[in-house]
Amino acid sequence: MAKKEEKGGGGAINLLLDNTIALQKTLTTIAAELKVLNSKVSGLLALFEEASKSFKEGKPRAVTAIPPDLTAKMEGLVRQNKTIARGLLLLEKTIRESKETKQAPEGYKPKPLPEFSF
Repeated sequence: MAKKEEKGGGGAINLLLDNTIALQKTLTTIAAELKVLNSKVSGLLALFEEASKSFKEGKPRAVTAIPPDLTAKMEGLVRQNKTIARGLLLLEKTIRESKETKQAPEGYKPKPLPEFSF
């Protein structure tokens, strides 16, 4: 014989049970992920503590030489910057000279700009 379901109450209870089980599964997953996260944060904390101890002890770090290809690139950039600076100085000098030769003739008074009221 089939069981008779109670009207209105049986479906709600089953839905509540399903939701509770799903919630428990989710909470279990979150707890496991928090455990992994906690272990990673502990490792990071240990790394910072080790770095702090090393910094307090003042251990000298090994000085590494600058790679030759990087040195060559930097020298090229310095030369390029010097060339650009020379060009800008010459341009500025040319503009100043052209302004001096194109000065307004004597006795010329420029007209004032019109005034606007807003």
